[in-house]
Amino acid sequence: MADAEDGSDMIAYARGGKDIRFNQPAATGGYGEYKRTSLHTISAGFRVPYELLTGDLSQVNYSSIRAGIVEFRRQIDAVQWHLFIPMFCAPVWRWFTEAAWAAGQIPTPDVPVEWSPPKFEAVDPYKDVMADLLAIRTGTMTLAQAIARQGRNPDAVLAEIAATNAKLDGLGLVLDSDPRRVTKTGSAQTSDPTSDPAAPASEPEKE
Repeated sequence: MADAEDGSDMIAYARGGKDIRFNQPAATGGYGEYKRTSLHTISAGFRVPYELLTGDLSQVNYSSIRAGIVEFRRQIDAVQWHLFIPMFCAPVWRWFTEAAWAAGQIPTPDVPVEWSPPKFEAVDPYKDVMADLLAIRTGTMTLAQAIARQGRNPDAVLAEIAATNAKLDGLGLVLDSDPRRVTKTGSAQTSDPTSDPAAPASEPEKE
C-alpha cells in the first residue's frame, strides 16, 4: 500500500517476477557531536551559554553551569546599565517628564529616577542570601542595596516591614523570624529593644 498523489492510499500490485524493495541507507555516526558543535558555535556567536540556549544539561556539573551563568549575568548587567537604560529608558523618561511639564502636570521637567532592573533567579538561593547577609554585617553592602538587587524598592520594602512589625506587636504575636525578639538559633532575646528605647541592647549572638 502506498500514498497516491492526491494524498489518499492505494494498493500497488507487482507483476510476475517483480517485487518491491525499500531503500535502507546506512546510519552515519557522529551526527550528535556534529549538532552539538554547531550549537556551541551558535551560542558563542550570540554570547549565550550553550546550556541556556539548548537546555542540554547532560555535560555540565553545578560548578561549571554556575560559572557560566555568573559570567552571562555580568554581560546582561553591562547591557542593561550601559545600553538599555541610558539609550532607551532614560530618553523615554525624559520625554515623559517633559510632556507632563509642558501639560502643566508637574512643576519641573527634571524629576529624579532610580532604575532597578528585574532580579535574576538565584542558582543557589541559600548561598546567595548568606553572602548578602555577610556583606551587610561586614559593612560592604547596605540593606537598601541588598533589597534593590532583588528588583524591589528599598523604601517600600522597609515601610512594609515596619507596618508588619507594628501589626504583630499590636496583636501580641512573636514570630520565629522576628530578629527583634528571637535570635538566629530560635531563642528568645534577653531584652526587647522595641519595648523600652532606654534599655540596653542584648548581647550580640555568637556565631
